[in-house]
Amino acid sequence: MTIEEMRAALHSFDDSGLKPILDKLEERRKAAFKRFLTVVFIVGFVVFFMILTMGMTDLVEFSIAGAVLISIFFYSRLAVIRREAKEKLMPLLCVEIGLDYNVAPSGAAIRPYDDLNIIPSYDEKTLEDQISGNVEDIDFNLLEAKLVNVSRDSKGRTTRTTVFQGFLVEFDFHKNFTAETIITKDRTVIGNFLTNWTKNGDKVKLEDPNFEREFEVHSTDQVEARYLLTPMFMERVLQFNRLPSVKQLQMAFSKGKIYMAIKRKGNAFEGGSFNLNDPKLIEQNIKDIAVIFDVVTELNLTQETKV
Repeated sequence: MTIEEMRAALHSFDDSGLKPILDKLEERRKAAFKRFLTVVFIVGFVVFFMILTMGMTDLVEFSIAGAVLISIFFYSRLAVIRREAKEKLMPLLCVEIGLDYNVAPSGAAIRPYDDLNIIPSYDEKTLEDQISGNVEDIDFNLLEAKLVNVSRDSKGRTTRTTVFQGFLVEFDFHKNFTAETIITKDRTVIGNFLTNWTKNGDKVKLEDPNFEREFEVHSTDQVEARYLLTPMFMERVLQFNRLPSVKQLQMAFSKGKIYMAIKRKGNAFEGGSFNLNDPKLIEQNIKDIAVIFDVVTELNLTQETKV
């Protein structure tokens, strides 16, 4: 299938077989949400009554903590049902266009991006929604990642900060090269100085001032880097980086592949609607999958055109 045929197949997806399943899941979601509200009302009333009659004692503080935990448990049931809906929908959407889907990829899948230093350092990671396959003779592997830094202050209080949320995607690149070329966000003179020690190779001076304003390039082979980063390819990278769905782009050429870390807003493949049987849920997931096509078309990665 061509990209246009894949797009057309996605957008014409027939949900008739899926709709009864989503309708049942939506009924379960509503029932779970009703139970959650009931539990919150009951435990809230009990805690409020205890505060009025006993004041803020140790027992009341313990009861408040228990009430919060109970509420979180019942709210988590909503997430379980929503995840079940995704596990029903996403494989069907991917099969429609000949792709494979895995809801829980191996933790080792992030290793190349760590080794290439195109993602920030982190203490915790969550990997999900792996999509792999072939788009117009380009093999690819995409997964969604959430990376979190954990810090503690002098009093032992823990703070978790999300340092990356988005797609990690690997594409075959049909142009011969042996060196390693890293393209990262330009962080001004001081920022680049502080992070350059983590990068392999030397800084590459390029002809495009617009590209150099947005990106910092390092390579183990200056000549090969310029061979890969043609003026036309750099312009395509700039255009892709400016898409509304892209907050930040970092990438690397290594071992015959392009590795990309695409920072985005929010969690992908979760649908754009609160109701599980709303058609907008399917529409949003289709848009998220179409990011794969955006990369191939914007960067012109097809075998025939190469760069």
